[in-house]
Amino acid sequence: MKKIALLLVFVILMASCTPVPTPVPPTATALPLPTNTEIPPTATALPTETPVPPSPTPGPVVLTLVGPAGEKALTFADLEALPAQEGQAGIKSSTGAITIPSMYKGVSLASLAGMVGGLIPSLGLNVVAKDGYAMTLSYDQVTQGDFIMYDPATGTEKKLSTQLTVILAYEREGQPIPEDGEGPLRLAIISSENNQVTDGHWSVKWVNKIELKPLGAEWTLQMHGVIEKEVDRNSFQSCAAPGCHQASWKDDKAQVWTGVPLYLLAGQVDDEIQHEGPAFSDKLAEIGYLLQIVASDGYSTTLDSAAVSRNQDLIVAYAVNENPLPEKYFPLRLVGNTLDKSQMVGSIAEINLLVDPSAAATVMAASAASPTPEPTTPAPAVELAPGDLLITGAVDTETLLKESDLKGLPVVKINAEHPKKGMQEYEGVLIKDLLALAQVKAGSSKVVFAASDRFSAEVSLSDLDKCTDCMVAFTDQAGLYQLVLPGFQSNFWVKGLAIITIE
Repeated sequence: MKKIALLLVFVILMASCTPVPTPVPPTATALPLPTNTEIPPTATALPTETPVPPSPTPGPVVLTLVGPAGEKALTFADLEALPAQEGQAGIKSSTGAITIPSMYKGVSLASLAGMVGGLIPSLGLNVVAKDGYAMTLSYDQVTQGDFIMYDPATGTEKKLSTQLTVILAYEREGQPIPEDGEGPLRLAIISSENNQVTDGHWSVKWVNKIELKPLGAEWTLQMHGVIEKEVDRNSFQSCAAPGCHQASWKDDKAQVWTGVPLYLLAGQVDDEIQHEGPAFSDKLAEIGYLLQIVASDGYSTTLDSAAVSRNQDLIVAYAVNENPLPEKYFPLRLVGNTLDKSQMVGSIAEINLLVDPSAAATVMAASAASPTPEPTTPAPAVELAPGDLLITGAVDTETLLKESDLKGLPVVKINAEHPKKGMQEYEGVLIKDLLALAQVKAGSSKVVFAASDRFSAEVSLSDLDKCTDCMVAFTDQAGLYQLVLPGFQSNFWVKGLAIITIE
């Protein structure tokens, strides 16, 4: 009996050491899964299971914005993504030629200014082209479209009949603006109608930078002579733009003063001709008169017309080192190598031509009796293809030359010193050969060299006759010509030359 009891205890102990199987939940085996059931993806699916479109390649930077809030670089795609505005825009050139309105599309300058801090009345908006040309627009111009308008049919000034908006355009007539022409970005002053054009100097082409900068107070210059005229800041600045009539002078402290030659301002009031045609009257200057430059406090200096006549080194400056003049000189100062410091009048308020009335009457009468009077209506619009060069005006044979035609003429190479770039080699056709080809009419006095955007420089024929190496030079870019004028200031070296007008 004792053995049987021990055996039972052993069996019970062994049974307590055997693991009990874990029961299977009924749902695990209650119903088999159908063979066509899809297993839903989890939240951690691999990227290859849900492809993401790649980000677009950022294109090259075409515009740099600079303002109080910093600097911003924009691609062409960035500009197209901004709210766009469309309208009609055309220009009247400095020579009176009309480019009829076309449809432009782009972004308002006000919107672009807002991306780097926004425009306020004390700031101007400086628009810079890749060739260095720059124009500064005022707060009123950018925000209110405060520009002079002209009738596209007659070229005469007209009253504001529609709201103007200045935009940075990237399309014309639904197409991108060609980079080898005037794009890909250019300014356009648009309206809802095609019945207006504005001054061509505002329509900057090849724009690649816009910067907000202190503008300085608005001002006007009073001018009295045979006629009277008031010149405001905008008009003076446009006249002093690169490629127009800008002139500069470096003082003994290496400061660069920028403005307009005094004789060109005298030409605004020495007879009825103010811009189109020979604005400066050489005849009246030869008879003789005095120019009185008067400061706002009454201080003045007086110069003789013989010393001023065609003198590129006597400059009425509005900027020094690319900034508005300091308060003691603001807004204008007379500067130049031939002046004593006592003659460098600052804070200029008036320029007076002290002209003998009988001399003025003689010159006016001679001008009225001239057998080749200046035209009273603007020249018709000239539509040129890239690479075209037109020689027109007072010539026996109006001549349109393509690049292949130019290269078929006698081509020469010269070494000439550019005022800013130093000595360089140029290849092209001499001006004297081009004028001989078109046969300049007797009595002509000057040549107007205009770029494809109508910005121009005027040179007297007598000065060109003395310049044996003056030429239209070829550049690395097909169909783009550089005017080479050794001995002349850099603003006369017109780039993108398209029209040569004899007057």
